[in-house]
Amino acid sequence: MILLTTTGARTGRQHRVTLGVLDIDGRLVVVASAMGSPKHPAWYHNIRHNPLVTVETEDETFEAMAAIAPDRDALFAKIVEREPGFAQYQARTTRILPVVELHRLDRVRRMGDWLTEVHDWMRTELKELRGRLDAGGSLEFRSRCLGFCTALTRHHTGEDMAIFPQLAARFPALAPTLTKLGEEHVVVARMQEEIQRLVEEEGDPARLRTEFDRLASLLEGHFSYEEQAVVKALNALMPAPDVG
Repeated sequence: MILLTTTGARTGRQHRVTLGVLDIDGRLVVVASAMGSPKHPAWYHNIRHNPLVTVETEDETFEAMAAIAPDRDALFAKIVEREPGFAQYQARTTRILPVVELHRLDRVRRMGDWLTEVHDWMRTELKELRGRLDAGGSLEFRSRCLGFCTALTRHHTGEDMAIFPQLAARFPALAPTLTKLGEEHVVVARMQEEIQRLVEEEGDPARLRTEFDRLASLLEGHFSYEEQAVVKALNALMPAPDVG
């Protein structure tokens, strides 16, 4: 048994509930069974709005992210093998009993930490590029700007195609935030195209500096917003990539 503390979806207040928890192949899971009630329990509604929870066991207390299990049916079958009573709860109701994973947040370097490191590298590159503009080194700026834009495009494409869909599926509360971040990616791409055009034409250095400063300002706001919104969720789901 555990004590699970969630944040109320409507009230914002802390709520504690006692739940049975199972370790299925190293995955800490709970079932929103409510003993077969026709309605989902309140704690489940809460985690769909705010997935950050606190877990208390007999031995310790830790923060976790509560995620919707992507392989619910297979996981539920293993749960029933371990605890047949959950099959009886499912038989009492027409709703599908949700299975929720509790991903512990610890100090091991994870994907969210890596994302922040990537953003910090890009922040440094932006400062270096602005210095090149001020120094008038157009050829060096053009080469470095191309490399930066290529890295930024790959980063955003990876988020749009792989990372964001996984986060949206596991943490429904993040869906509006992820949509906003994706829309910002489109704006950034357009600004990159304009900057690259100005670099190639080499005809309006003042305009180039203005557009570059606009891009740098937008990216700083974008990076900060993304870090506040998704770092904990990413840390819960994935280890940092092994990039050597």
